[in-house]
Amino acid sequence: MKTVNIVTPHFTPEITAAAHRLDAFVRTLSAEYRVHVFTLTEIGVKAPQKTVYLSDQVTVHYLDLPKYDKGNFLIRGIMEWIWSVRLVKKASQSESDVTIVTAPYMFLIVTAVLFGRGTPLIADVRDLVWCYLPEKNIFQRRIKKIFTNTISRFLARYNHILVTNPSEEEWILENTRVKNADISIISNGISKEKFDLITSIKYFQPDEPVTITYIGNIGNGQDLGQIIEVVKEMPDVKLNMIGEGIELEKFRKHIRSLGLRNIRLYGKLRWKRLLPFYQTSTILFARLGENYRSAIPSKIYEYLSTGLPVIFHGSGAAADFIKQFENTFLLESESPQDLKQLIRYITTIPLSRSFENILRMEDRFIRENINMGLFPVLAKVLNGIPEEIPVTAVQEIRFSEAY
Repeated sequence: MKTVNIVTPHFTPEITAAAHRLDAFVRTLSAEYRVHVFTLTEIGVKAPQKTVYLSDQVTVHYLDLPKYDKGNFLIRGIMEWIWSVRLVKKASQSESDVTIVTAPYMFLIVTAVLFGRGTPLIADVRDLVWCYLPEKNIFQRRIKKIFTNTISRFLARYNHILVTNPSEEEWILENTRVKNADISIISNGISKEKFDLITSIKYFQPDEPVTITYIGNIGNGQDLGQIIEVVKEMPDVKLNMIGEGIELEKFRKHIRSLGLRNIRLYGKLRWKRLLPFYQTSTILFARLGENYRSAIPSKIYEYLSTGLPVIFHGSGAAADFIKQFENTFLLESESPQDLKQLIRYITTIPLSRSFENILRMEDRFIRENINMGLFPVLAKVLNGIPEEIPVTAVQEIRFSEAY
């Protein structure tokens, strides 16, 4: 049996979208491969055991990530480089037939080439994180250009690249020497277990107050200040915000200083604790800033699986994806007044769950089905077998038709 090494900064028991996605990858691959995962603990957390055997086929190796200021761009960059090197060197001590390197640590793409043991490499580009870097001044713009050019050159040295949507594929084809045949789209999605839970619970949408729920990262890229400012002027609307990020404490202090009672920030919650929020929400809200045009947040797949109305505030790949579904409302305008008017409009129309959305999510975006597309990719990289899509992989190796 052949061995796959997976190098990733995020894995179980961490409660993040990236960790959940990689957990699904590993469970799928372990059906046919021996899998070694090399990962970091959550920031400031020490692993009780440095090596954990999840099953006969899956071994996880942890490195303790020390606490540091993630809000400081320079410090964060240095730490991500250091721990990218350490992860790759740790993985290089374990023999494997192929290594899969995952973003969002963009430096892993570089360090796996420089410090790896020479096995075939697959880049799992979950996010084009180098495109998200700030460019408010000349220094930031130069840094972003250097990083982008560096990543572009190193991606061309990989045997295969996985992306999650056509927008990411397009960027790689336009900015690297990678050929179309060496890129596969393995869409994000929702696990069967979560889908079954979300679709089986009873929903109690309140008539009053109108309840908007946001679940996800609370950082610069989401630019959630606007929804807070809009809802603070709408006392008949309640806003739940669930998640963590560098903007969380700032928003907490702001809401506390104004004495707002219709906006609540809950921090990060375990997944099953999200279910009561889904059950009692009128509208689900998602937001991405302009720099994140290529991204589709993982929570979008959960949102659509509930069948509830969804507002997406932003543009790009996520907007292109979500507009194909019922019960969705898109807003590209950055005007707070436009956002307020949209919320008011939605509350004046009959709202219900879209069972068409639920059925489409089950048909196309269950992770266990999507991830079957990994097997032909690995067969091609390991054995030179032409990439063929098995029936069990549904349409998700290349799902441009969904757009």
